[in-house]
Amino acid sequence: MKKLALAWLASSAAFTVAFVGFMGLWVWLDERTFRSPLSYLRLGALTLGPALAVQLVYGALIYVILTRIGWWNLWTVTLAYLLPVVAIAWLAVDTVREGVGTIAWLAFACIVAAVFWFVAPARVKVD
Repeated sequence: MKKLALAWLASSAAFTVAFVGFMGLWVWLDERTFRSPLSYLRLGALTLGPALAVQLVYGALIYVILTRIGWWNLWTVTLAYLLPVVAIAWLAVDTVREGVGTIAWLAFACIVAAVFWFVAPARVKVD
């Protein structure tokens, strides 16, 4: 249980860092300026809460389901995180700018999946 809690925190922190970094890059590409460090800290604080909530619910659901059926490996965990992003993108992306933003969300999903899988190793029963 300790490893699962650590994976929950680590993957949420990884998402927060990646998201804040991407938003900093996005602002720099649009305006050629950087925001103040305080604004990045504020964005990180605002991002960490939802990241923790999503990981607590969705990450735990993925962990329970994939370990019970014996599919706990990096590829299925990554696929489990990519499927919702692809489904939302399929339905909601209308412009090129949103499409570029979706690429970042795909990268975020891969980062979270990799951190979650590496930090929360599971013993999978194979029949």
